[in-house]
Amino acid sequence: MIRRDRRQEILQAAGRVVLDQGVGAFTLEAVAAAAGVSKGGLLYHFATKEELLSGMVDQLIEMTEARIERAMAKDEGPGRWTRAYLAACAVDPSGQDPLDRLATALLAAGATDPGLLDSLRRHETAWNDLSRADGLDATTASIVRLAADGLWMNDLFGIEVLSARERKAVLKRLGEMTRSGESGS
Repeated sequence: MIRRDRRQEILQAAGRVVLDQGVGAFTLEAVAAAAGVSKGGLLYHFATKEELLSGMVDQLIEMTEARIERAMAKDEGPGRWTRAYLAACAVDPSGQDPLDRLATALLAAGATDPGLLDSLRRHETAWNDLSRADGLDATTASIVRLAADGLWMNDLFGIEVLSARERKAVLKRLGEMTRSGESGS
């Protein structure tokens, strides 16, 4: 149990380093300092920088899928998966969401080695399949997913494209689209 908790602390610290200091500051030394462990302690859990980045990407996927599952448990009918994806991405735009810290792994991994995103690519393919089988028009489902991704990225980078009121209205409209989209292609 302690080992898993320490791994989580290191992953969270790694995300803070990238968010607070940028991808260029993402070093094992900086992550170890942010996590309050020695570099050797960090290396015990993550032998390389790439392994750490891969762990961050994997945790991002796990957290996203857990949020999707929780939202789906409260919903039913056509569009259920797409609405759950929207809910998973449309989190608190304050930058305090732990998913945001892990999402920085996408930036760091993509900048370091695009191959580190292969796990995410595989999940995106699976998520696309789930979206297409969701009982919605495929175009509607794609529009909602892409809009959800865009809102999430704006939140992650702190880009205020929409006011809080506008954001709420956009999320409402996207949700409505998943309830009125007819099945088909």
